[in-house]
Amino acid sequence: MIALSQKYRPILSTPFGREGYREIAPCAALSPYIRCFWTERKTARELLVIPDTCMDIIFRIDGTENDGFFCALDENSFYSANGGAELFGVRFYAWTAHLFAKRGFAGSKNGAFPTEEFFGYLGAELAPYIAVAKTFEECAAAAENAFLKRLDGIRADNNLLNAVDFIIDSRGSLGISELCAHTTVSARTLERLFAAATGVSPKAFSSLVRYQLLWQEMITRSDFNILDAVEKYGYADQPHLLNDFRRRHLMTPKQALNYARKLR
Repeated sequence: MIALSQKYRPILSTPFGREGYREIAPCAALSPYIRCFWTERKTARELLVIPDTCMDIIFRIDGTENDGFFCALDENSFYSANGGAELFGVRFYAWTAHLFAKRGFAGSKNGAFPTEEFFGYLGAELAPYIAVAKTFEECAAAAENAFLKRLDGIRADNNLLNAVDFIIDSRGSLGISELCAHTTVSARTLERLFAAATGVSPKAFSSLVRYQLLWQEMITRSDFNILDAVEKYGYADQPHLLNDFRRRHLMTPKQALNYARKLR
């Protein structure tokens, strides 16, 4: 579990940061499960939200009690404005959010739900602390305490973790047959495990990981070469890579890089 969070660190459309947005890393005990705690100041500006292979519980910080809402795994990018509200969020890795939930995520992809629908009264327990917190750090501390109390009841599925690890190591480029051979788990069992834990199929999850790793390489390597990436990430040819990236990101690679740098 710890190895997964260390080898795979999903990023946003604005990985250099942007005005009004901040993150805090969780404590060591929660770092295998929670990517970060985050906050966004009031803004009417629309921002590009990309498939980052994460899930979020989000609260509006407006001085009133709010149970928050849960954003499941997204397969597509979209533009979103927070409506002028200040937000506080808990961002989970795609394979960990279900460990704190009261039921599986099958059928949840691309959706937003009241927190209690999947997490019971966790949202209601947290909301009063979030509402009266004076700082982002106080919000994060309250959320951290709430999730630490639930760690003892967590039991991760080793078959799921093994499959996720293989998908990350193979950059999401291999098919279900290779995944089954590696994990020695049937395709039907893997479909069931991924549906419950992530809301998507192993194939869909692999595709999201491939896109996310490709985006990370584009943004971090000054010597990034598309032709090399075609082979590295298992695309048929350059148009296949470019079309897949634009479908996921709503922009060409050049436009995506310009957007990320503009909002740093």
